[in-house]
Amino acid sequence: SLDTLRLLYFGFIYRGKGIEDLLEALADLFASAPEMRQRVRLTLAGGTAAEMAFGAGGNYLDQLKAQIAELGLADAIDWNLNLAAADIPRTIQAHHVMVLPYRESKKLGLLGQQRGTSGALSWAAACGRGAITSDARAFAEEVASGNGAIYPQGDVAALSEQLLNLAREPRLAQAWAERAGAIGHARTWPRTALRFQALFNDMVGTVHGT
Repeated sequence: SLDTLRLLYFGFIYRGKGIEDLLEALADLFASAPEMRQRVRLTLAGGTAAEMAFGAGGNYLDQLKAQIAELGLADAIDWNLNLAAADIPRTIQAHHVMVLPYRESKKLGLLGQQRGTSGALSWAAACGRGAITSDARAFAEEVASGNGAIYPQGDVAALSEQLLNLAREPRLAQAWAERAGAIGHARTWPRTALRFQALFNDMVGTVHGT
């Protein structure tokens, strides 16, 4: 049901993932459209490896919880930490849209034109769910087929606007899900193998003039 729009952040929970931006954007959404507080929920799900969640900056999870309390979001946030692999598909499909507010890491920035994507986005497609994502890495290409929306990384106002658009037009989530499901179906290993086979056959035929 779309009576309650269920958003999902899925991935490792540590600094640099832009989770703080997502929390601020959600608070801005509720400030600009108070009626949405009863209609939008966010789940933070994923892994919390000790060396990532506990660093020189202190306990990151506690910092997130403090930010949530400060923003008045405690009643709108659910947690699902250290998710078992077997529970990932069910968890993703229990939500309407994945939100990935990543910021480009310094490490990836040093790679120049080499651009990576996201395992979480692959999971979204495989499970038939659309995504709102920042334009970090190659994420824009991943949601360029009618399966989601993008915003400039670090731009909290732009992310909040995307969330508001979705909350006001929840059927977008259904349209994105249908397109994501088609993408996920096309990416199954048997279909991928057939495409490679056709490509190699074509290459061999070209070389031999057949």
